[in-house]
Amino acid sequence: MPTDPDARLARWRDPVLIQTTAAVLVIVAATWFMLIQLAPLLRPLLIAVFLSYVLMPYHRRLRTRVGTPASLGILAGVTAVLIVLLAFAVYISVIGLSDELPRLENRIVELSQRADSFVTTNVPWIQAKGGEQQMRVEEQTAASLSALARPVLNAVAGAVLEACVVGLYLLFLLLEASRFPDRIRKAYSPERADEILQVAGQVNSAIISYLKAKVKSSFALAIPVGIVLSIFGVKFAFLWAVLTFCCNFIPYIGSVVSYSLLVGFTFLWLDFDWQPFAVAALVLGCHLTCASIVEPTILGKAMGLSPLVILASLAFWGLIWGIPGMFLAVPLTVVALLVMKHLKVTRPVAQLLMEG
Repeated sequence: MPTDPDARLARWRDPVLIQTTAAVLVIVAATWFMLIQLAPLLRPLLIAVFLSYVLMPYHRRLRTRVGTPASLGILAGVTAVLIVLLAFAVYISVIGLSDELPRLENRIVELSQRADSFVTTNVPWIQAKGGEQQMRVEEQTAASLSALARPVLNAVAGAVLEACVVGLYLLFLLLEASRFPDRIRKAYSPERADEILQVAGQVNSAIISYLKAKVKSSFALAIPVGIVLSIFGVKFAFLWAVLTFCCNFIPYIGSVVSYSLLVGFTFLWLDFDWQPFAVAALVLGCHLTCASIVEPTILGKAMGLSPLVILASLAFWGLIWGIPGMFLAVPLTVVALLVMKHLKVTRPVAQLLMEG
């Protein structure tokens, strides 16, 4: 039976519906604005939070031997120092890479000339570029490479500073972690406190299982890649191994980006012989082995997210916070879905987005 148009129009004019819709839109817009504006504060804090999840299992083992305060101090201090040292080591490697830019530019020109000569000699019916046009292309390529160096250095310098902030946050988070349950019980009624701690326990379990598995699989990928590059004499093997380790935390996209950059640099650095092809094949083998054997074995279905949800979270957090947001996309999405699962209003949406 068709619905009365006046009744439908009156329903859409319902003041409660209009107020609810306006409130939701305002909240979404305000949240988006605050996430962008507070990115320098929230990014290092969230990275420190997830690092503390990785360290908590080791804290439980260590505190039985040296006590809780000493265990937290040792883990926080050592981790903070390692983060800062790693950031400075990467920064030094990037500076060294920028010093090699003239050689890389000459290498691009040389390879371009070889390709043009090969086309002219072996495929004469394909018109090769004129000398003047070829020189312009080579100059533009070299200029683009030089222009790329400064933003990369600035980004790495910002990452070093952010790593120092992460280390400081991590120190205080680990010191405060053991007091969190007591503070929740003091702030809320026993029933509400138990509910909050139950949700926090599920979040802790999911994040710990994911991060531990992801760290192991990333090491299993980065170490062989670094060894292959060192054996073949590719410079900055440590830098490329760190890049491979970090990019492995970005599902689907990260491995493609790290492999493409690494192989491109290898072809520029090594002589155009069998060696760069061997490096490309071996590194590809490491990626395929990790993606098809190591990660499914270690990671399993720790997150319970569909590939479509993962890609959507990568797009969303990448749009807000750039590359750091893509690193945090999966853990943040899992936390949000676990919280939504315990709210009656959002439970159907959470069950729809989560597998299993």
